[in-house]
Amino acid sequence: MNNNQLFNYLEKIFPVSSALLAYLDVALTEFHFEKNQLIAEEFFLDNPLVFLMQGTIKIKLQGLKEPGQHVIRFCFDDSFVPAIAEPDKNDYLKTTTTIDACLLKALPLKHEYNLYKLFPEYHQLIDRLHRNQLTELLTFIFHLRFDEGHERLADLINIEPKIFQIASINDIAAAVGVHSHTLSGYRKP
Repeated sequence: MNNNQLFNYLEKIFPVSSALLAYLDVALTEFHFEKNQLIAEEFFLDNPLVFLMQGTIKIKLQGLKEPGQHVIRFCFDDSFVPAIAEPDKNDYLKTTTTIDACLLKALPLKHEYNLYKLFPEYHQLIDRLHRNQLTELLTFIFHLRFDEGHERLADLINIEPKIFQIASINDIAAAVGVHSHTLSGYRKP
């Protein structure tokens, strides 16, 4: 699969030179993951820039001091998988799992030095990408805090209309910040 889908996304973030695109075209590596496959943390350390071309990924942050407490963030087609650092392992457990078969394009760590050295705009592109991801995360937190659960569910369904076919009720409930019984109530006419 070619990289045009990723390049179009990058162009929306920041103007990218044809030379940088050519380098990325050669450097990017394609990875296929099966349904319900755990993606090891080492994958993200070895590939600091990961773009989800196709599929759905679930990032789960689970509290170890408060058993049963967790939050879930979904990543869908045409999005970067956030580069979230591994939290304090005494307090939290972070897992990244595919919900369905996924196709990822990743930039291996070995290319980062050359990209920063050879392409001045790469600094700005990565900065803009991280700002966008931080904005998405803060917006996600804001909606969890101030929107009603049924509004968050409507937003999730607007992003991924088939969410109930690909994710479990418990995962969807955690992603919108409600109990699974409350989520079931939202779905009843």
